[in-house]
Amino acid sequence: MGTKNRKALDIALDDPKLQAWRSPVQQELEGLLSELAAFNERIAELARQGHRSHALNVLTAQALSLAGQIDELRCLLVVPKPGR
Repeated sequence: MGTKNRKALDIALDDPKLQAWRSPVQQELEGLLSELAAFNERIAELARQGHRSHALNVLTAQALSLAGQIDELRCLLVVPKPGR
């Protein structure tokens, strides 16, 4: 990345007005990550106990859906390269 582009990116990342929208998104992301960790912990616990029930399938589907939501939020946080 050139010096000019790097400076533009640094300004965009440091300007509170340009970054204010990121805070609620990051907070939501942290909450979803905690929720996903809880799903994964419960799934692992059931798997260790040898469960092959419908509940395990439902938990797995919910965890996958949550992971998709997390990916979508992460995409919002990506800073585009200046000039593209």
